Amino acid sequence: MQHLRQRFKSPAADKLVRLHKNIYLNRSDPKYHEKVITYLDPHSPEAHYKLGQYFENNGNIGKALKHYKEAMSTYPSPYYFPASGSIRRLTKEKAPAIPGPQAASDPIASRTKRKGAAAGLKMLLLVLLFINVLLLALLYGPTAVSKVVSAFMPWSVGKEVTYESIETAYVLHFPYGEPQKAVEEALHKKALQLANDHPQQTIVLYGVASGVRTADNQAVPLSNEQLKTKAFVVAEYNPAVDTSVKIRFLHPEFQKLRTTAGAQLIRTALEAYAADHGSVPSSIEQLFQPYPNNYASYMPIETISGSAHVRTVFDGSGGWVYDAQAHDPARRFYPNVAWEGASGTAAASTSLPFAPVTVTIDQSAHSLRLNAGSVVLAELPVGLGADGRTPDGALTVLERVREPQGSRPGVYGTAALGMGEIAVHGTADAASIGANRSLGCIRLTNEAMSALYPLVPRGARVVISSGGMGGSGSAPILVQPELLLPGKDGLDREAEETAKHRVFQWLG
Repeated sequence: MQHLRQRFKSPAADKLVRLHKNIYLNRSDPKYHEKVITYLDPHSPEAHYKLGQYFENNGNIGKALKHYKEAMSTYPSPYYFPASGSIRRLTKEKAPAIPGPQAASDPIASRTKRKGAAAGLKMLLLVLLFINVLLLALLYGPTAVSKVVSAFMPWSVGKEVTYESIETAYVLHFPYGEPQKAVEEALHKKALQLANDHPQQTIVLYGVASGVRTADNQAVPLSNEQLKTKAFVVAEYNPAVDTSVKIRFLHPEFQKLRTTAGAQLIRTALEAYAADHGSVPSSIEQLFQPYPNNYASYMPIETISGSAHVRTVFDGSGGWVYDAQAHDPARRFYPNVAWEGASGTAAASTSLPFAPVTVTIDQSAHSLRLNAGSVVLAELPVGLGADGRTPDGALTVLERVREPQGSRPGVYGTAALGMGEIAVHGTADAASIGANRSLGCIRLTNEAMSALYPLVPRGARVVISSGGMGGSGSAPILVQPELLLPGKDGLDREAEETAKHRVFQWLG
């Protein structure tokens, strides 16, 4: 997160000096000098002298003398003589009044005086010895002097230390279309809560859009690094150095891309309905009828506003506009929001061109890619036909069915997209994914097929080739494999999409 730290510099950062990695010491910390002694240099003359002053000011003369004496243990240093003066001052203040004649004859006082004189003589001898050492060093030239000085000057390079800050990443899930203000408030609240529980850690929260109905207040530790690429917002907070929670939205166009995908899904279904009936439906609800007229599974939300309400005229209030009289697919169904036009000015989102939903099968990579125009919705592994039985070519999704019945139970899995003789369908045989075992159909695991099915409308193009997918390789993958939920205030009911009395005969 180095780029985040550079962008959001804390006002407290000037008081920190980096020792190594994430280890610092803050000079404004009341226990700064104690931590220097504990974690850096137990003989630091500066730290001992400052602590001596602290204890002297608080009336603890015993501890003050102890630290002043320790400050004098390093010589030469800027704190040697101040510490010596403080010791003399405190010793004088503690000494009793000048004794009278009777006290002078006291044998105990006499012994105390002799001990003091002996201690003073000892100190004098040590000082003389030290001076002799320095004189000898001078006699042996500059090199020796340099070594002596460097050995007695550990205070010449300053160091500041603090506790190591551990960076801990979490994931917070948000429903598609969640308003930006609500996202910011949820991240701010959760970052403060986690920092309160873990004050020694740097909290990093990744906001991910997923299939939850409401914002998930339970942040979970990041266990999959791939989720970072799916995040649309990041919040970072370190209570030791930060004065605010830093929130950064990673993809400003994220909601616009999701709205684009939802529009292309319904447009593709409308074109398929018109091809079957000669005209588009008078009501958008006719796309969501029971099988075999289930052109789509639900009305997606328009994620810029978070609405799925459908209106007949544009007013910019969110949701969608459906104009059955329009001849151009782009003007027939479009987001009911202001859209940036080619000139850079706000305009109705009819400027969003129509591009049908497309499923591309790469046989050489055993991979399926789902596109809504230039937007990639999902990439999933598939199983293919043995001995080249899955044909190359362009097909169309002609029917959509959940829990299709075949010659034996479960042969087509949880759902299928029929394209004539073959289909894209689910399977319980997970070992066949990535292999060539079918009679020609494209297989996905039942879990992947259940996620893919509602995103593929009737009329979607299916392109099967052996030469790679090409084309849209740089398009953003929004969610893998989910994208949208049924609308909250629009068509949120699901049609009956099973074919109860029909047995399908796809190649399998």
